[in-house]
Amino acid sequence: MNWSTKLTIALLPIVFAVLQMGCDSRVAVKPLDDPKANGIKPVQLTDANFQTEVIESDIPVLVDMWAPWCGPCIEMKPTLRLVTEQLTGQAKIAELNIDENPFIKEKYGIDRYPTLLIFRDGEEVDRLIGKRTEGELIEALSSFLSLSIEAEDDMRSKAKHD
Repeated sequence: MNWSTKLTIALLPIVFAVLQMGCDSRVAVKPLDDPKANGIKPVQLTDANFQTEVIESDIPVLVDMWAPWCGPCIEMKPTLRLVTEQLTGQAKIAELNIDENPFIKEKYGIDRYPTLLIFRDGEEVDRLIGKRTEGELIEALSSFLSLSIEAEDDMRSKAKHD
């Protein structure tokens, strides 16, 4: 065997390992906040405040389980801010960094990212896996909100246009 063949064979396990890691192995670059969100941001959750902010909440809560190395998680940040603005007072939008809060991650069996959990009256009522649009998030939350029929129609119309 010549040296180039030996080098190629030696590099194959490294190339295979890098390919298996995929996009989750890199630190995602944080996109600029969407200027349309007017500075309103989701509640930042921790293992310590999860009970108060989510379980004891009087309104439905959408919890974004995200990781700083997850590209789709980072790409969803502007979308979550827009949903936060649109549903202020009707639902709480919150984010939990699973790398910094392992207790909640384990408690809810989070193993894919992003995972979005919807809570109502302290109970998980829905789970969405993967990147979602503003319309998809609003549609998922709409059945758990106490809204007028007119407001629900507006939300469904907006969800269809996204």
